[in-house]
Amino acid sequence: MSKNAIFKITMLAGAVALAGCAESLEESAEPPVEPPVGDALVIIDDGVPTTNFGVIVGSNSDSYNRQGLAKGESYAKTSALEVSPSDNAGSYTWKVDTYSSGDDGSAEVYFIVGSDASQMDLTEYQNGVMLIDLSVLVAADSATTGHQLIMQTNTGTDDYLNRSAFYFNQTQLADLEADGWTTVAIKMSCFTPQNPTFDITKVNDLMRFDIRGNESVSYEIGKVAIEKEATSIPAEAVEWTCS
Repeated sequence: MSKNAIFKITMLAGAVALAGCAESLEESAEPPVEPPVGDALVIIDDGVPTTNFGVIVGSNSDSYNRQGLAKGESYAKTSALEVSPSDNAGSYTWKVDTYSSGDDGSAEVYFIVGSDASQMDLTEYQNGVMLIDLSVLVAADSATTGHQLIMQTNTGTDDYLNRSAFYFNQTQLADLEADGWTTVAIKMSCFTPQNPTFDITKVNDLMRFDIRGNESVSYEIGKVAIEKEATSIPAEAVEWTCS
């Protein structure tokens, strides 16, 4: 066989091999298949937040620090807050302890599923219902009415002005004390924008659970989801209504 023939065969084999490699690379570069979109946005489940969002905790006594926590991490006890991993029949949950830190009623302790950078458009959920799996361990009854469940847009100079909030009271927590796990339902129509700058198409904090007024409260939080339809409330759920 001539040298030219050998060279041509070698080049042909190389071309075939390169074509195979290119095809393999193209196949591996294919994006993953997105899961089908359902009727519910799962904000957090088994301790894991939805993609691009995280668990954030803090308090005003810690200079409004927003401390991110990965699954399995804890937030060491301060004068206002302690957060630790918990368990509900094999499902990961978060245990949050808040502590009275003064007598002026100004304490604010929060558990957030959110992001300082990522945003989500909640337009298609604005007529739905938020469902929170909650276990209240300690919540002595009192007259405190200032607790808040918040969604927040971080697009303005003062983030706290860019909120849509639902207010609940200490009595509602006390009613659940020692009842074990309960699904709490709040219709999205009960959230009231605190300022026109709240933008439901650009929500950074999907769920912010604020305990206020120097109450000592211990609770565990499990799955949180928003159903698109306001009628999608489980029969066993406790609905927190608005006026």
